[in-house]
Amino acid sequence: MMAPPYCTILTALVVVVLTGLCFAHPVSNTPAPARRTSVPCVSGPLGMESGAIQDSRITASSVYGSSFAPNTARLNVGSNGWIPSTPADQWIQVDLGRHVAITGVVIQGYSTGSSHYITAFTVQYSASGGSDWQDLRNADGDIIRFSVSSGRPTNVTFPVVPMARYLRILPQIWDYTTYRVRFEVLGCRVSDGSLLLVDGEDALSGRVEIYHESTATWGAVCSNGWDLSDANIACRQHHRFLEAVQAGASSAETDLPIVMNRVACKGTENRLVDCPFICTDYQQCNSSRTATVVCRPKMNTVRLVGGSNNSSGRVEVYRNNTWGSICDNDWDINDAAVVCRFLGFSGAQAAKSGAYFGQGSGPVHMDGVACTGSEGNFGDCPSSCWAEPQCSHSQDVGVICQSG
Repeated sequence: MMAPPYCTILTALVVVVLTGLCFAHPVSNTPAPARRTSVPCVSGPLGMESGAIQDSRITASSVYGSSFAPNTARLNVGSNGWIPSTPADQWIQVDLGRHVAITGVVIQGYSTGSSHYITAFTVQYSASGGSDWQDLRNADGDIIRFSVSSGRPTNVTFPVVPMARYLRILPQIWDYTTYRVRFEVLGCRVSDGSLLLVDGEDALSGRVEIYHESTATWGAVCSNGWDLSDANIACRQHHRFLEAVQAGASSAETDLPIVMNRVACKGTENRLVDCPFICTDYQQCNSSRTATVVCRPKMNTVRLVGGSNNSSGRVEVYRNNTWGSICDNDWDINDAAVVCRFLGFSGAQAAKSGAYFGQGSGPVHMDGVACTGSEGNFGDCPSSCWAEPQCSHSQDVGVICQSG
């Protein structure tokens, strides 16, 4: 049985609730919406299947019977899941215990996956579990309806990430007279002072935004006094191998509060929020412009590509504003050891040649590398520099680093 035909199928993204560290204007307890597409943390299961989320934190609008209570709606636990007393206009919600970035859900129906499952649902989220429930909406204000094609566990990724403590699933269409719901919530806890670059031309540029854990909100940085020293700290926090090539300002409208003004980094800080700045209850940003950065990898930064994990892969080095590979002439364990230590590993397990991890597509930057093994920076290793490398990508080098 399906939901009544008058149920309108809508599309949506998420509206994220954000405020900040030190505010440019009074902020009420009801957060203002702003859109977010990524978070600076690694998403994973938040505790439905593992039991980390207690039974008392899973509630529903109604229950068909004690055998189908809300606490049965755990992914891969039992075979039935939650069933409401009537299928239409029902919801099941979970208290995640704290404000987290919610990146999606895994939705599941009856044990066989062949029947008794919802085929479409919408999602709401809340900071308090009270009167502040909000639908996941797109830029046009439309609610999104997620589709599911079977009762087997199905990953549903939210295209924009809300910060919230409570999540509610509302079934809209189903394949049988009654449906059964089991699910897991995916997300992560964002660290205090985390930084994002938003609305840039690529992942390494954009408006600087800062997260404040105690209010579970994001805010922007005023461009007053913003310079390359400050931008360098922002880039370094974004990724330790980055440096700033531009410190700018944007006049694009944002509904985020200003959380930092007149930032004055000394250059030794690990995070932007560790830099001195004016911090008052009502920050003034006379320019009404927000700080932006353009980051690029540092010269001679190396990365591993094509491996099965982060400790192995084809070695690529950043030079002349592009990533390129390294020729395997004279490539040995000493060279690999310098690469691995530069990337934070204790040493190298193996030095690979002959495009062991696949061929690169950019230029070949280096040939005849001759590290002694004692260098702290890969750029300090001697190589054949008089002429351009003549190698093909069939000779690209790789490494396997010691991960323990």
